[in-house]
Amino acid sequence: MEVLQWQTHLNPVLVAGLILGLAVWLMVLYGRQRRKRSAKQALALLAPKVLIVLLVILAYFDPIRRVVQTPSQNNKVVVLVDMSSSMEIEDVPNASRIERAGELVEELTHRLPSCHIDLETLNFDSEVRDRQKDKQLAGGIRETDLGKCLVTMADKPNISDHAGVILITDGGDELLQNVKLPEVPTHIVGVGSDPESWNDVAIAEIVAPEVVEQQSDFEVAVDILARCASDDFSARLGPVKVSLEEKAGADWQIRGTELVRFTDRNARATFRVQSTSDLGTTQYRVSVQSIEGELSELNNTRVFPIEVQENALSVLLFAQQVGWDFSMIRKELSRDPSVALTSLFRVTQERFIVQGSRQEGDQGLEAGFPSNKELLALYKCVILGSFPASQWQGEQLQALVEYVRDGGAVIFLGGEDSFGRGGYAGTELETLFPWRISDAEPELQSGQFAVNVPISAADHAIISETAKLISLAGSATVESVNISGRPKSGAITLLNTLVGSRTVPVVALQRYGRGHTMAVATNTLWKWTLAGETLEQAYGHFWRQAVRNLSQWAEGEHFLAVRWDRPSYRPGEQAQATIRVAGRYDPGQLQLKAALNVDGNNVPVAVEPVAGKANTFRAEMSFAERAEYLFKAEAYSQEQLLESYEKTLAVGPKLNEGANLEVDRAFLDNLAARGGGAYFREGDFENLIETLRNQVMARSVSLDIPLVQDKAVYLLLFLAILMVEWTVRRKMNLF
Repeated sequence: MEVLQWQTHLNPVLVAGLILGLAVWLMVLYGRQRRKRSAKQALALLAPKVLIVLLVILAYFDPIRRVVQTPSQNNKVVVLVDMSSSMEIEDVPNASRIERAGELVEELTHRLPSCHIDLETLNFDSEVRDRQKDKQLAGGIRETDLGKCLVTMADKPNISDHAGVILITDGGDELLQNVKLPEVPTHIVGVGSDPESWNDVAIAEIVAPEVVEQQSDFEVAVDILARCASDDFSARLGPVKVSLEEKAGADWQIRGTELVRFTDRNARATFRVQSTSDLGTTQYRVSVQSIEGELSELNNTRVFPIEVQENALSVLLFAQQVGWDFSMIRKELSRDPSVALTSLFRVTQERFIVQGSRQEGDQGLEAGFPSNKELLALYKCVILGSFPASQWQGEQLQALVEYVRDGGAVIFLGGEDSFGRGGYAGTELETLFPWRISDAEPELQSGQFAVNVPISAADHAIISETAKLISLAGSATVESVNISGRPKSGAITLLNTLVGSRTVPVVALQRYGRGHTMAVATNTLWKWTLAGETLEQAYGHFWRQAVRNLSQWAEGEHFLAVRWDRPSYRPGEQAQATIRVAGRYDPGQLQLKAALNVDGNNVPVAVEPVAGKANTFRAEMSFAERAEYLFKAEAYSQEQLLESYEKTLAVGPKLNEGANLEVDRAFLDNLAARGGGAYFREGDFENLIETLRNQVMARSVSLDIPLVQDKAVYLLLFLAILMVEWTVRRKMNLF
């Protein structure tokens, strides 16, 4: 693009005088020549001088040719078009998503070349393919693998030479976390209409445990949502059949059916299932009967995995008497399939009842709380109710202290007979409390006490998710508080409250020996379960994370303990495994080796020590595509193999194609922002083109070229005029 601009270095009045003077001079010259020669000859002699004068005036005005140059490189944009089965639905009259995506590609093809942008168009579903060679698969389901698509683009040779990537998609069915993104701006165009305009029945959510024990009972709840944009479809919306199936080999076996009716366009089906005896992952499928006229049957079916494990987190819950606090904790932990909960409580002076999961060798529990640490060691975490210190026996106190010192975890519950109020000051258990106690503690305070999470604890694994839910609920309160002393040095406060003007810890924890202890200075935390769904979830998250974190529960055996950052992974995501090795070793004595095996090929995995944590290592890996990956880690002390660990990671989408037909605009907007781009709805396509144009213009270079100096044209014109004048004078024999 070129723009001609004028700039003069003289005052406008002087410029006008100069032009007038030159014009007068030319007129005088013409008069003198006219007296001696004919008009034709006079004009021939005057013409070169007129041209010279014009060049002089041009030089005084100093014209500049402004040239805007776009870079010759980095002007190619990769356009990825989603060709999965969910794109084939017609969510607007007479136009499917894939047809509208094609129209957007055509518009890009016609308009971007004018912006100095070249297009490379590719298709993708479960993999990326050339658009010209790609053909629609007849009669099959094309699944979306957004993570793999992005990894493919990130690993594309010379991707940094491109101006960006444009993703035209309905977003797939799952949210991606920690996915590898291209190094260039990634813009996303979401194709999909407003769900309120649909006639459709869909599985909204499946509530099922991710992990269960062998041959244990668990519950699967299926929430079904109906959307009715027309009265005709609403009239056809009657009872629907819901089926639960379990995959056995290549076949699916019915595990239960239920007929449900809609209430306010919502319905729920519940199935009680017993897990298999085989360890590993079992696939389950829920199907909802289709209704004539609905948008798509893709979201009427959902497949989900459940992992069957042998080991579980063993927890002992002990109280001298059963109250609401005890009962609600027992109810919450009993619903966690990875927790083997044993409840122990007194019914008479000499009689105790044991309920729940039993451990091999726990027969001594019928006599009351264990008085030796060997029996306590059967449990990874012990939760103690509120009762006076006078009800303990000396051997029980000693066993509990040794249990924690050797790596156990204990949680003390608040109440009228807890901490200093319960007479624990001066006992052997005083050292286990994370705050200071005394016999002078006031009685349990009653009222409404708002709790908050200290900033220093916001990222702690026990409270982080609970803190988010408290924030979402607006506030959370407890109706009782034990007022103890200040937290001990090294203790971590997870929840605080104000009693008058004093900040009082409600939940705190500390490390003791190789174990951990935590205290909860209230017996009304259970009332969160009655305060709405959000706080009920916060209560569940708190207790599940507390027993896991305090007990340092992880997969592994005696020497190796492995903790994964997520329970499952999707293609394109990165995984992190934290590996701890038990024992004491001299510097350099301990070595770890790890590898991933996929399709028979071993790929080494780098294992790095974690700074500041002895015998702790971190392994990071990424999964480019769906497959079964076998992760294997080996710990060596010098040349001696201490132990090996293996885990099969089934990497793939957790949801089947079309399970979520709604376009998750918040997720796509966040994904585009992380990729350095922006998200656009299909109706805002013009903004995408403008963004790309501005992106190119931002890298353009503006050059100012004076015409007088441009390629010696001015000098050549000057010489040419002189040669013409010399030729004219020669022909007139003037020299």
